[in-house]
Amino acid sequence: MDSLDPPDPASFLRAECRRLVAAIFDKGLFSVLLALILWLPLPWGSNWEGAVYFFSSVVFALGAACCLLHAHGGLPLTTSFRKAWPALLLIGASVIWIAFQGSPWFSDLAEKLLPRAALVYPDARQIDPNLLSSFSTDPYYTRLAAFRGAAYLAMFALILLLTRDQQRVRWLAYAMVACGVFEALYGSAKSLTGLEFGFFGKEVRKSVATGTFVHRNHLAGLLEMTLAVGVGLLIAGKFSSPGGNWRDWLRGAATFLLSEKAPLRIAVVIMAIGLVLTRSRMGNVGFAASLSIAGAVYLLLAPSSRFSSGLVLAILSSIVLVDLVVIGSYFGIEEVARRLEQTTVEEASNRVDLFDYAVPYVLDYLPFGAGAGSFVASFLPYGGAEVVTPYDHAHNDYLEFLGEWGIVGVLPMALAVALSLLVALFALRQRHDALLRAMGFASFMGILALLIHSFVDFNLQIPANAGFFVVLMALAWISAFCHQHRNGARTSPILDAEDENRPPRRRHK
Repeated sequence: MDSLDPPDPASFLRAECRRLVAAIFDKGLFSVLLALILWLPLPWGSNWEGAVYFFSSVVFALGAACCLLHAHGGLPLTTSFRKAWPALLLIGASVIWIAFQGSPWFSDLAEKLLPRAALVYPDARQIDPNLLSSFSTDPYYTRLAAFRGAAYLAMFALILLLTRDQQRVRWLAYAMVACGVFEALYGSAKSLTGLEFGFFGKEVRKSVATGTFVHRNHLAGLLEMTLAVGVGLLIAGKFSSPGGNWRDWLRGAATFLLSEKAPLRIAVVIMAIGLVLTRSRMGNVGFAASLSIAGAVYLLLAPSSRFSSGLVLAILSSIVLVDLVVIGSYFGIEEVARRLEQTTVEEASNRVDLFDYAVPYVLDYLPFGAGAGSFVASFLPYGGAEVVTPYDHAHNDYLEFLGEWGIVGVLPMALAVALSLLVALFALRQRHDALLRAMGFASFMGILALLIHSFVDFNLQIPANAGFFVVLMALAWISAFCHQHRNGARTSPILDAEDENRPPRRRHK
């Protein structure tokens, strides 16, 4: 046998240093990403321009750092990132369309294809004679929406790229739960104490939980998503039957509930109390409906033993019975039910009138839309005398997206969301790793809850909630395609890529 030449010490040292630096930068970038996710809801749901610019700048800086690290071989593409290319292209297509809407480069084409929007510009040119027509009735806010959409796209890609193993999936999930617990505690403290103190000094409504948001429905939307992740972590585990008699079954169930899952169970209770205290009708309906649907899908699709399925069913049932019925009754769930039954005629008629006027607005601007972010400017001529409240949003995400983005912009985004839901179902059915399967459940439940809530509200127009929705979409692809490590966790991105790309070994007899 020929003797092998000893490795060059200098080359070996350089390679080890490169791996060490890549691992440090990789962990640092992921830590900053988690901090950004925790920050998003704090400044009033990031629903103001300064917060949007700060969030977008941090995301773009992280993206540039990842590109630089990847160019030097320190951050290879993950399997989740490569498999999610259809969603990346679809979201990117919507962002490009929004940028096209706000650009003044095709003013003549815009006046021909969008005559309704062209009617707005003669009045606007009395203030700015040099204003060019575009595919938007409010080009400034459309360009801001494109900027924000590009940040969501970059955030989606960053999560896919940096969440490369089960440990980071767990950290990402716990960060979302921690954010939900803080918002629930903060909102509940204001609601239960009756003290009128707002975040960063902003005055908010009394007697209902709003957290760091301006409106209670937006806190409810965030809690629906964080509750889904909390429930997913609760059911993440390998459960084996403790024995054949009922005492062993009870002992196994009690051991599970009193194990490390106990803090998670408390966190879910806290977030459920916060959701009840928002007094949000559709928020509570969306959570209960999504929990029931996702639970049924999990029990039908997930490969598990009879004991495991029974324990998951017991956990989901306890959330409905204990959190929403028993504990919720103490904190006012009956008030939410009463609001559902006794919605005032004035409020109902105002919502109906808004819907009645929003439908003609949408139809007039199809198929190209009035421009993302332009609802205030474009809907103003449609509001009749019956609409007693001025609206900045349509209180229906579907109508607002159709009216602003048009079919051309909505269709790719809708396909990306639908594809993510299907991938989450794939993870439920095919993944044998307990954590990844549970995160598929969390993604499916959280996306479904916000889609239900979006029929009567505009959570997806709030940057914090839209950002968390993007995290859930990315979590679906991660749960389905994240690389599973065996014989201990590997933290080096270079070694992870080698494991993913290495062909399977043949077994020789």
